[in-house]
Amino acid sequence: MTGGRPLLLCIGDIDIDIVVKVPRPPGRDQKVDGKRVAQSAGGMAANVAVGASRLGTSTRMLGAVGDDAMGREALDALTHEGLDLSHVATRHGAATFFCIIMVDDEGEKSLVKAVSPAYLPRPADLTPAAFAGVDHVHLTFTEHELAAEAIARAKSVGASVSLDLEAADVPADGHRVAELVAGVDLLFVSEQSRSDIERRIGPLVVNKGKTVVMTRGRLGARLEDGDRVLDVAGHAVPVTDTSGAGDAFAAGFLHARLSGADDTAALHFANAAAAISTRNYGAQAGLPVLQEVEDFLKYRTPERSDA
Repeated sequence: MTGGRPLLLCIGDIDIDIVVKVPRPPGRDQKVDGKRVAQSAGGMAANVAVGASRLGTSTRMLGAVGDDAMGREALDALTHEGLDLSHVATRHGAATFFCIIMVDDEGEKSLVKAVSPAYLPRPADLTPAAFAGVDHVHLTFTEHELAAEAIARAKSVGASVSLDLEAADVPADGHRVAELVAGVDLLFVSEQSRSDIERRIGPLVVNKGKTVVMTRGRLGARLEDGDRVLDVAGHAVPVTDTSGAGDAFAAGFLHARLSGADDTAALHFANAAAAISTRNYGAQAGLPVLQEVEDFLKYRTPERSDA
């Protein structure tokens, strides 16, 4: 615990996002005209850390950057968010991971990842000090060894664990992912990613007492916990950029749960945070503060979803 508040540890990627507005993503051997509209810190794990911190959750980040201008830019941005960055490594001689995000006229995104040796923390970075006082660990799946070690470390200190799973990060022989899923308390996955993953490796089975939270875009979100299925409707809002909306959702859900909210309230809170996040270009630019989410929930009614 930190100052009486639950402490969240986010493990995974830190990057710089270069956002380009395009009419549509180019096909093979095609060109499209684009306009660079934003450059800012990003990364799935870093986005969740920033989102949770803005909402009022004490948050620690465990990741890595390169010793270059982009690395300094990312660290400077995260420092201003009030995160504990004492466990972010600087990889000397390595470039910082960056991502080119193409956003089309409907606000939907396509991504190109420029992975580097500074893409992720290493298992050796998962020190006892990094997990000291932690109540919940959130990680993004990228490398099996790193994720497995992080889950084991979290369990050793009595922390609960959530895993964010995207189809693009699951290898073709992704059956080992099932081992990781079995070890977490909470699984975040989008409806499309879940469908893609299950076509390749079979149903994502979460053990008894564990929870799956599935985002469904404007349809809202679904929580599955054993035989219980809970659907909460989403919000139809003007969309500028969906980059980071899933991360905003995860940050909102974790903040609400760590603050004592029940599942229904946490889903509503997370849906609102995700909807608000789509208003600006860049994954972190639209991440809301607590008052924004509370006001949004006070004055807006979710749309009915066709479950």
